[in-house]
Amino acid sequence: MTNDATTPRLELLPLRAALPSGRDHDLPLLVRVHPAPAPLTPNTRPPLNLALVIDRSGSMSGEPLEMAKKAAIAALRQCRPTDRVGVVAFDDTVRIVVPSTLVGDVEALESAVQGIDAGGMTALHDGWFEGAREAAAHLQEGALNRVVVLSDGQANVGLTDRAEIAARIRGLTQRGVSTTAIGLGAHYDEDLLLAMANAGDGNFEHVEDASRLPTLFEEELRGLMRTTGRTVSLGVEPNPELGVQVLRVLNDLRRNEFGRLMLPNLTDPHPVDILVTLRVAAAATRDARRIGVTRMRLAWTDARGARHKLRAELALDVVSSGTFEALPEHPEVRRVLTLLEASSAKRDAVRAMDAGDWATARQSFRRSIDIVASAPLRTPDMEAELQQNQTLLDDFESGKDKLSRKRAVSQDYDRSHGKPRR
Repeated sequence: MTNDATTPRLELLPLRAALPSGRDHDLPLLVRVHPAPAPLTPNTRPPLNLALVIDRSGSMSGEPLEMAKKAAIAALRQCRPTDRVGVVAFDDTVRIVVPSTLVGDVEALESAVQGIDAGGMTALHDGWFEGAREAAAHLQEGALNRVVVLSDGQANVGLTDRAEIAARIRGLTQRGVSTTAIGLGAHYDEDLLLAMANAGDGNFEHVEDASRLPTLFEEELRGLMRTTGRTVSLGVEPNPELGVQVLRVLNDLRRNEFGRLMLPNLTDPHPVDILVTLRVAAAATRDARRIGVTRMRLAWTDARGARHKLRAELALDVVSSGTFEALPEHPEVRRVLTLLEASSAKRDAVRAMDAGDWATARQSFRRSIDIVASAPLRTPDMEAELQQNQTLLDDFESGKDKLSRKRAVSQDYDRSHGKPRR
């Protein structure tokens, strides 16, 4: 498939632009996926088919629920008359506040949302399921179909098994309806909401300040409107004839049944960065001047529901060890490598916390700081990462381990999925 204005672009950037001759070498490679441009005007974008699912359990009483309602209203005001929106509220029971309808009389829809009040416990799956039914009942080929779930608690009524909930969401995703999961505060189940977002080909958001919800909903819709690729996969295909191997992928990404990496939606203009380390054996470069190192296979579904694929290949010159060592590092590859290595250290800290190994968790949080602090370059986002990682360690050491875990999970998710920093 040829590159054009409606096609993503694959950019392959090695840390150094050559390979050393006759020695084993681990090659850090930045794979940058540039989304295809979104339509220039809202009138040319695909229609939306949304279901907004709002937790109204007792813990949402007061500002959290008021901000959630403002967020839903902010979403309604971004819609066109040809868009569809349904609103579902849940506690231990589920209520359809607004059946899926075309956005015509916005004031009437806003009035219905304002009538949501706080109730009892948290039937999270049942709420999602009702929202999913509303969206699926009006599934439209070429539309942007999404369920957005907001909760501040644990699923404690109805189906609560994480794997089963994710499996049901995955089934809806295969039909063309994605799911975004937003966790509010310090008591929600981040592993469940993360599993829902991963299975749903949507986004996971951690929100500590309820007043941010309206802005977050607006950002979610703007991103959805600028989505030009979904159910995106990346196949890393190292040269088998030369024995090139994939040593590691720094991003924490799921794989599909073919072993390909499942990437986030492609949202113009934000590129997605994946950092792969390839091992090139000495025998591959001993008598060569230039070798084909790897191919990449990108596949995606466009806004009209058509499936596409694109391939790119990396070939590098082979140079003497002295020449190789004198080559400069690509600063952008070094920056992304540093940030993703720090993110991987936070992931290690979460695993250690889950195992009750507090000493290793502390060491991993400290390592996330040291990786950035010792980097050979410093950029504004690296300074922000350094401060963020220090806060994680401070929270952990002051006994706020649940909060530090939520923040670490969210930050690692954002970094692995290439989400722009807010």
